[in-house]
Amino acid sequence: MRVFGWESWRGSFRGQSSGSDPGDTHTSSTSHSSHHHDTDTNMSLTPHKEELLSQFRERVAGVIPPGQQHDHNLLQWLVARNFNIDKAEHMLRKSMEWRKEWGTDTVVDWDVPEVLHNYYPVGMAGHDKTGLPVWIIPYGGCDMRGLLSSVRKCDYIRYTIRVLELSRRDMAKQTQILGYPITQQCCIFDLENFSLRHVTWKPAMDVILELVQLYEANYPEFLKCAYVINAPKVFTLAYAVIKPFLHEVTLKKIRIFGHSGWKEALLEDIDGDQLPQHWGGTRTDPDGNPKCPSQICLGGEVPKRYYLSLSKSNLSKLTEDNNLSTLTLSKGGKKRLKFDIKQPGSHLKWEFRTEDFDVGFGVSRKLKKGEEEILVPLQRVNSQLVTEEGYLVCTEPGTYVVTFDNEFSYVRSKKILYTVQVEPPGDFKEE
Repeated sequence: MRVFGWESWRGSFRGQSSGSDPGDTHTSSTSHSSHHHDTDTNMSLTPHKEELLSQFRERVAGVIPPGQQHDHNLLQWLVARNFNIDKAEHMLRKSMEWRKEWGTDTVVDWDVPEVLHNYYPVGMAGHDKTGLPVWIIPYGGCDMRGLLSSVRKCDYIRYTIRVLELSRRDMAKQTQILGYPITQQCCIFDLENFSLRHVTWKPAMDVILELVQLYEANYPEFLKCAYVINAPKVFTLAYAVIKPFLHEVTLKKIRIFGHSGWKEALLEDIDGDQLPQHWGGTRTDPDGNPKCPSQICLGGEVPKRYYLSLSKSNLSKLTEDNNLSTLTLSKGGKKRLKFDIKQPGSHLKWEFRTEDFDVGFGVSRKLKKGEEEILVPLQRVNSQLVTEEGYLVCTEPGTYVVTFDNEFSYVRSKKILYTVQVEPPGDFKEE
């Protein structure tokens, strides 16, 4: 048994599992010797796997650039397909076609729309203790509705690809500096201020699921660890929608924290001087700002001046549908529709539009003693312009309440065309 191509790097190479035991990403050892032991175990190849790697290299030699034919690059595809050469080759070839289609080799030089540059929440903080790039995504500050109203969906996706390719460039640079292969990244998703309005709007969820699948198909074993921090209780509802689209190896790399415990976990893997003060480190901007907005875009509400006209945007247009029910809200009126859900994992789906004006919309779940848990906070929706579609996974049984609200309007009544459906677990299919 040999450790592939790493002999000269063993002394400095720590904790960079290519994923043969993805559970290692959950824990960090403070002992260097422990790191070395894990590395040697995870990076070792049996003679059989060594032969598979050799065969795989021959098969794909003409497909990928010479600079990406190192063992550690090839193994990412093999690990992602459990060393099935046929599947790994198919995955790699499809991905190379995808890269051409999206122009990934030049996307870093793309002239980014201003609104994405200013309001897409992301930034590279520094590197972890093994030299991997660390990205912070303050997703709780993301105005998905505003961003998708201001750019075409393909530009939002292209910007995400650009971030991944910037990370890839940093890995190549780190590999040169450190003398051992850097092939993965760490991500910190901060869900402070997160609510289900971030993901229950169907156009937003469609894009999120498309990005998840894009990442899984084209960036195998790219992730060492994802820290989800400040996760509120309602995050479990959003996660239930995304989870089925994530590979089981990826799922094992996700560590979810509430409002405590995450700073200690981050500092086990990342030195304080590599993180902004707000995220447990010591860095600040020159003006003392602990969130380092010069490095990390914090998102925020997108100003309406960026919005595209409806004819140019990619949002769903009004559609005629005879199956929609009709409801008229009086001036200052409100309507609550109640749904008893008995099976955990059922999907509550809604679609509605108003004839002339906006309307308030929200979803809650009844608790004991007349209390309700807010799931989708009540907000005014421009459903006179675009059909409002959304859904959430009901992880707990109970009575769910869909509210149409016109209390803010003392002048006009509102006519609403709507459908709200409950689909049992397993029946729901993402279109």
